Amino acid sequence: MKLLAIVLCSVVLLGGCDISFNNSTPKVMASDPGTPQQQQQVLDTAVVFLELLDAGKADRTWPAVSPVLQAKTSELVWVNGLKALRLGLGTLHKREPAAIGFTEQMPDAPAGKYALIEFASTFSTTTVREKVVFRNDDQQWRVVGYFFNKSVTFGGDQQKASQP
Repeated sequence: MKLLAIVLCSVVLLGGCDISFNNSTPKVMASDPGTPQQQQQVLDTAVVFLELLDAGKADRTWPAVSPVLQAKTSELVWVNGLKALRLGLGTLHKREPAAIGFTEQMPDAPAGKYALIEFASTFSTTTVREKVVFRNDDQQWRVVGYFFNKSVTFGGDQQKASQP
C-alpha cells in the first residue's frame, strides 16, 4: 500500500516533467550521426548520468540537467520522478549503446543542438530501452529528457528449457 501511495504521489509531482515511463519517446528524427568526437562526448556524458541513477544517486543528477529543463521543473520533482521511474528495475546487468544521433529540431523545445542516445539495458528484473536526450548548453551536453520502455517476454527461457 505504501508503494502505491509513493507511486501515485510521484505521478502527481511529475506534471510537466520530461521523464517518461512506458510512454512513447519524442518523435524525433536524429538523422545526423555527428562526428566520432561528438558521439564519444555524448556517450561519456550519458554513462556518467546513468551510473548515478544505477547507484541510487538521482539527487546528484540535477547539475547535469539543462537550464531549459530546470526552468520547467524543480529539483525535487526531477529527483523524485527519477527515483519512482526506476523503482523495481533491480541491479544493472548489462547496458549497450544501441543508437546515437543529433538534431536541431526537437518538438516543443527551444531551438538548439540536441543529441539522443539509446541503450539496450538489462536489469535483474527486466529489460528496457533507455533513451537520454541532451541539449548542448554552452559547449556542454546537458540532460533534457530520460525515457525508457520495458520489454516483457512471456515464457521465454523457461519454455525453451522444458522442450525435449
